[in-house]
Amino acid sequence: MPASMEPVLSQVPPADRSALQDSMGLAVEQVLTLPGLIGTVVVGGASGTRRVVRHVVVDDPVDPLSGAGPDVLVVLGSQLPSADAAHSRALVERLHRGGSAALAYRARPGQEPADLPPDLPMEVLAEADRRGFPVIALPSTARLDEVVAEVLGAIIARQTQALSLANRMHNQFIDVALSGGGLVEVTGQVSTFLDGAAVLGLGPDREVATSAGPPADVEEIRDWLWLLDAAADDAFADLTPSRRLSGNRADQSVVTPAEVLADADLSPADGILLVPGHHELPGGRGEYAVAPVMAGDQRHGWLVAVNRHGPMLVGAGVVLEQAAVIAALSEIRHQAVHSVELRFQGDLVRRLVGGSMRHTERVLAYTRSFGWRLDGPVVVLVTATETVDSGGDPTRALDVLDRLADGWRAAVESEVSGAAVAGLATEIVTVLPLDGRTPEELSALVAAVTARVNGRLRRVGRLLGTGIGRPAEELSGLSDAYQQAQRALVVGQEIRGGHAVTHFDQLGVFRLLSLIPDSNELRSYVDEVLGPLADSGDADSTDLRDTLRVLLETNLNVAESARRLHFHYNTMRYRIGKLERLLGPFTTDPTLRLNLLLALHAARMRGLDQSHRPPLEHVPTPLVDDGLEQLV
Repeated sequence: MPASMEPVLSQVPPADRSALQDSMGLAVEQVLTLPGLIGTVVVGGASGTRRVVRHVVVDDPVDPLSGAGPDVLVVLGSQLPSADAAHSRALVERLHRGGSAALAYRARPGQEPADLPPDLPMEVLAEADRRGFPVIALPSTARLDEVVAEVLGAIIARQTQALSLANRMHNQFIDVALSGGGLVEVTGQVSTFLDGAAVLGLGPDREVATSAGPPADVEEIRDWLWLLDAAADDAFADLTPSRRLSGNRADQSVVTPAEVLADADLSPADGILLVPGHHELPGGRGEYAVAPVMAGDQRHGWLVAVNRHGPMLVGAGVVLEQAAVIAALSEIRHQAVHSVELRFQGDLVRRLVGGSMRHTERVLAYTRSFGWRLDGPVVVLVTATETVDSGGDPTRALDVLDRLADGWRAAVESEVSGAAVAGLATEIVTVLPLDGRTPEELSALVAAVTARVNGRLRRVGRLLGTGIGRPAEELSGLSDAYQQAQRALVVGQEIRGGHAVTHFDQLGVFRLLSLIPDSNELRSYVDEVLGPLADSGDADSTDLRDTLRVLLETNLNVAESARRLHFHYNTMRYRIGKLERLLGPFTTDPTLRLNLLLALHAARMRGLDQSHRPPLEHVPTPLVDDGLEQLV
């Protein structure tokens, strides 16, 4: 880029520099370690030795600012002329403001660089310390041409190495992206680039999805990952954006693990921490780098590279950062393909349960292409939750249903392979291979899956309920099985609540009552048959209603009813007399007993026996969708 557009790296905080920027020069502290500069010392501004040197200029001390500029190491050809304090401070101020990397001078013959007083005005050193601008003293025997040649040679070698790595990395990662590779292929490529490093690809829940590199190192690093817990995530989230950056650059020293763990009651010596950046390993030997696999604001996983025995390769941060980008692109592509597949699957399930497809070999082959096993007897499950308040946005409601369907699908697949699952309108439909299960075994299986999903949904105040239809021997019977499952779901939720798991064959008389669409008619019937006992707000009526229900369930067995209700036998006889005075001779009139039992069932099914009876035209209050995107 044009010089005017290049960032002045010496003015960019080290934590904000990319690895590629760092590879374009040498830090002042690295310059001091070059073989030809042995004996060089920092005499002022020692806090600024992370400034970057990209150019070297030998200047005339009479005009030391003539060659100064961004990231320039200004080497004085001889001693500075004497000047007043103001001019000395102004010299350092202008070098610092111009982005120069450091000021260097050669000690006088016979004087060592560390000897005091130095060959510079004390005001220069004081101002250098105040601004963190390095002033370095070269040995008196140093040849300036050799100093310049060695520094520039080291910079060029570093740039060549970084650019060569970037070029190889670009070509290799482009090949991975074009060939459809994902996290596994990316992890293998990173391990190749960072020779000697163990590389782990983690999923969104920090599980180890893939790994590459020295097997012994990989196994040991797996044991370290127990430290990557919610406390560390919370500590990282609390960092200010300037320290946390965007959360998607792996090449910066954002923050050390010790800083993040200081308030987390965890020891950094026990493992490594998922903090984006390039860090030293606990104990100071070896390094590791971390890059989150990000797509927008969504994190799909992590890449972790660890070299247990020494520093990471120059440019390692760039490699890990670019690898994370390719892995994110792969994940986005996979999600897009998966979304299209789900739409096709949903359309097929809709047609199957709608009765528009017959049981033919062609249709079966179509279902097998999705990995479904629908050749033999199957059952249909219909799963639903409360109405989703999407703010009038139907797309939002569909997104919520899709996430619920994904969570339900994952839970079903952990128990049964080959099931067809699709989100249709406001419900999740599952066509499940029966595999010889009895009704009891099937109900237990569905109850376990429902409980597992509800365990996560309960955090946002939502529960799933499921209805189970009768087995269908072939695909042409799915329409009836689907309607049965829908009926079981609706009635089960009315009787037992929103999280009920109900088999169609368990409905009994409730199945008939559910066919009455008019709630007002049912309420009128309950009020007429139960009379004063229909008052759900009266405690005595509720008590007598329970007594009546138990009597009818035990076929008027007074002793058994007394035992169940923990009453004395004579107390039960007294209550029976009271009930007959209120309701009529139900102990001798079988028709009255039938009406009473039906009224009790109707009241229970529509919630009419609750202390707060629903209004005549009851519509469930929609729940706000809060946090569902984090559940699946």
